[in-house]
Amino acid sequence: MVYNVVGTGMIIIQGTKKGESMERQISIGLLTILFCIALNTNTISAETLQYDKRGTISVTGTVSENYPPDTAEIVFAIENSAMTVAQAIQINNMISEKVISSLKKLIRAEQGDTIKTTSYSLQPTYEYDQIARKNKFTGYRIINQITLKTKQISNAGKFIDRAVEEGANRVDNIIFSLSDSRDFCKPLLQEATERAKSEATIVAQSLDAKIVGIKDVASSCGTEMHRPIYQSGIALDEAMTAKSQVSVEAGAIILLGTVRVVFYLDSK
Repeated sequence: MVYNVVGTGMIIIQGTKKGESMERQISIGLLTILFCIALNTNTISAETLQYDKRGTISVTGTVSENYPPDTAEIVFAIENSAMTVAQAIQINNMISEKVISSLKKLIRAEQGDTIKTTSYSLQPTYEYDQIARKNKFTGYRIINQITLKTKQISNAGKFIDRAVEEGANRVDNIIFSLSDSRDFCKPLLQEATERAKSEATIVAQSLDAKIVGIKDVASSCGTEMHRPIYQSGIALDEAMTAKSQVSVEAGAIILLGTVRVVFYLDSK
């Protein structure tokens, strides 16, 4: 039996020589197959070694830009206490309904404005009795958080005024954001990519090498948001007493585009 090796290990059986036993033919065939496998393995290992010998350079391109926000989220809190659960719930419901009803008159539902309860907690309260040296039950406390989401950025102060007038006693948070940052991210990522490529080229030329490929790429685009400035605590109470509108400064949304690239290098 004659074996011809073709390409990378294909064996063609052309015939059987006279006098060769079947066992000998099988043994020769197996040895030939093992030889081809070993030859191919060595070839792959050599190619991998040559591939891994290429140098790499990792660079990061970063671009940031300021954009005006188009959405505001204001978190109000209605907090109250009473001796019984029923009393606490009744008082909180009454105030919350007034706040929500009043704010609904100001929002623009057709533009996507919404208002909803986002957190509600009820828990017993205690204070330490110095004489009895133990905690004394004082009643129940309810905290109801209401979140208003609106496109009316310029009316943020007006919303706070109205909520406080109706009984909300806290503004827990204000968040300004972009409703859709994808279109803003595209040019930032493009510029960040160009910066990464330019930096890699400069370094490669300084090392008398050239970029010959890309090993890995990673990108991200997100916001770096400054916390808005508004009057809170005593200043908020004083503003409401003086019947002046609470001042809120939305600031700007900082979008940050980042592209990290690992390039392959080869000596010139």
